[in-house]
Amino acid sequence: MRKKKKLEEIRKWHRYHFFGSAAVSALKENVVVDAMVANISFSGIGLYSFKSIGKGKQVAIKLAFLDKSGKTREDTITGKVDWQKKFGNMYLTGIIFDEEPNFPNHPRLLEHLTWLIDTYNLPQPYKDKRIAML
Repeated sequence: MRKKKKLEEIRKWHRYHFFGSAAVSALKENVVVDAMVANISFSGIGLYSFKSIGKGKQVAIKLAFLDKSGKTREDTITGKVDWQKKFGNMYLTGIIFDEEPNFPNHPRLLEHLTWLIDTYNLPQPYKDKRIAML
């Protein structure tokens, strides 16, 4: 019998604390859910919201955050709601990105993540130490 691996053992990307807000739009629906960012990785994002987004839905996430100069920046990335859990009067939601953030499609987001990692000497995004992306 195989021993089941713990979730943190199979995660590919480090999670980073990220101060920002998110406007989440379910594709094919005319509904926007406002949320706060809990954390972000190169494969997805964790959010807190007062409304349910809906597990399994394809979404567009418009992120707003302050850059290193204190200016508000925005970027949009798409993904799929992987899980959602009711927590008191809030919802905790995990969204898997359709693609990893990259400079052609998410320049402001990737610039900010790169700055956070470099400025605060955070771990490189990829847990495999042989690979340094940034």
